[in-house]
Order: sequence, then structure tokens, then C-alpha cells
Amino acid sequence: MLRWFVNTVHDQPELVRIAIVAVMGTALSWVTYEIVYFLNPFSPRAPLSWGMAFTIGIFRQHHLHRTLSFPKARLSYLSSLQREIAASVLILLIGVILNYSLTQVFDLQHRVAWGLCLVTVSGIEYALMKLFVFSGRREGDSL
Repeated sequence: MLRWFVNTVHDQPELVRIAIVAVMGTALSWVTYEIVYFLNPFSPRAPLSWGMAFTIGIFRQHHLHRTLSFPKARLSYLSSLQREIAASVLILLIGVILNYSLTQVFDLQHRVAWGLCLVTVSGIEYALMKLFVFSGRREGDSL
């Protein structure tokens, strides 16, 4: 069944593949955040939990995007992972600062702040993923 799913996703246009991974990643990120938030004893709880959950998600999202969104990427897995980590540092900083501002300065409920952070960093993350993390020639590209 898993092989069927992967093959079905690979048959879709790139934007659809990215959207599928985004939906899966969002669900998994939400679960990760809720667990981290529940277990986190440190303050400020929401921004620290957002940062920890995001850091955990870097590896999961890279694997999902590498496997499903960009299966023909010519960079080695390790090279694209290193690029993902480098790009994610910027996104992590933006997200934690935004989450801190929303929850600590504007007193927004932490789940609403999580969603707003996710929406805000998604566009930046997509651009970095497309232009930096998985950039370069892909299988089947002409010279």
C-alpha cells in the first residue's frame, strides 16, 4: 500500500506533490507541537515548543519532500539534508521570533500563534526549498 501511495504521488505534477507533503507535514507538525508543548516545562513555553517541534520536523519534512516532492533531485540525500538544515536556521529564527511576539507581546493563544507562524514561514520555506535545498539539475532535465 505504501508503494502504491508513493507511485501515485510521483505521477502528480510537482505542485500537487508539494501540496500533498504540505498537508501530511502540517498534520505531523501539529501532533509534534502538541506533544512538545505538553511536555515542555520551560518558559516562554509556546515559542520554545514551536522551535523544538520545528527542529524535530526538519528531518521528517526533508525526507518527505526528498521522497515525494522532488524524487528526481540529483543532489545526494546528505547534500540536500545539509542544505535543508542551513535554510531551516533562517526559518527557525523567524518562526521563534514571530511566535514569541504573538504569544508573549500580543498575548495570542498558542495554537493560533502556531498556525500563524506556520502560514508565515511556509512561503519562505517553499522558496528556499525550491531555489536552494533541491535546486540543480534533475533527472530528465535537458542540458
